[in-house]
Amino acid sequence: MLKVTKCLPIVMMVASHALLAEPLSKEAGWGVTLSVNVGYSGGTSQFDTDDDNQITDNLTNSGQFSGSSLTYPLGTVLYTLDNLNTQFFLGNSRDQVAIAQFQYELGLRHQFSDDSKLTFAFFPKLSFFNETWSDPFVEASNRDTTDVSVGGARIAVERILGSPFTFKYAVASSSIDDEESGQSQLMDEQEIAALQRDSLYQKFEVETLLPIDSGLLLKPSLQYTHRNAEGDANSFNQYVAQVAVMLFRDRHTLITTLGVGKRFHQQENPIFDTTQKVDTVSIFSVYSYQRPFNWKSWDWTVMLGYSREDANIEFYDNDSFIVSTGMVYQF
Repeated sequence: MLKVTKCLPIVMMVASHALLAEPLSKEAGWGVTLSVNVGYSGGTSQFDTDDDNQITDNLTNSGQFSGSSLTYPLGTVLYTLDNLNTQFFLGNSRDQVAIAQFQYELGLRHQFSDDSKLTFAFFPKLSFFNETWSDPFVEASNRDTTDVSVGGARIAVERILGSPFTFKYAVASSSIDDEESGQSQLMDEQEIAALQRDSLYQKFEVETLLPIDSGLLLKPSLQYTHRNAEGDANSFNQYVAQVAVMLFRDRHTLITTLGVGKRFHQQENPIFDTTQKVDTVSIFSVYSYQRPFNWKSWDWTVMLGYSREDANIEFYDNDSFIVSTGMVYQF
């Protein structure tokens, strides 16, 4: 399981980009966006590989709280063709994909004459940023960490035929380098196999943009995610409804997104003899101030985020939060 907080910092770098119809770039050629951020994140999850969480006394709790300070750079390099309608990009993307994961992407955007926009991107399978427990179910002993590799691709069609509707599709695969789930608790090979976590994720999303007042918009969306895991106990269907409230006033931008969802796993978990069900809720708010101190090409951003997963199996309950601020420079 990947921590939700790992995807939240992306929002900070992109908060100053209005989610409205606008040219891909004002001029052809190269463009670079760099962001340096500091903050604090924390939460409670059995899958957090912090040292304080390495030992769990039993499987009837959701883990120990852990928190840490953050300092991280983000960046994107763009190249726009002379027609200003086609753009290539490399780096941290503005969008999130099927799983909660920030990734380095290589992609293409093209804007059509009716203001609709097509985006295609892929991200290589890397394991630099993610780790989990080889066997999360080890009790009263140190759990060993292992790397998680994630890679995939996504496509988005925004403002379809000039309408306010957008469709997005993403696919991602994840693999555990040293998968030992359940081996400390189970003897039956079929039961152990049901806990395998290597997976293919597919996510479908439709959204629209609703003007409410001058500088005030709502962006509701519906998402469906299917996880096809090697272990059927980890395969699931997830349904999420979100609404973003976007406020634009002079140099100020405030975007607050609320989301609720339900996840239904496909098979009984052999450790707990129960089929997992999860309720999810999330909120994050990003504030951006353009040209602080009248510094041209600079933005200042602040973000607060919180997410929670409430499962019918307490072991899988988790919550996470992040508080972060940073400076963004574009040239």
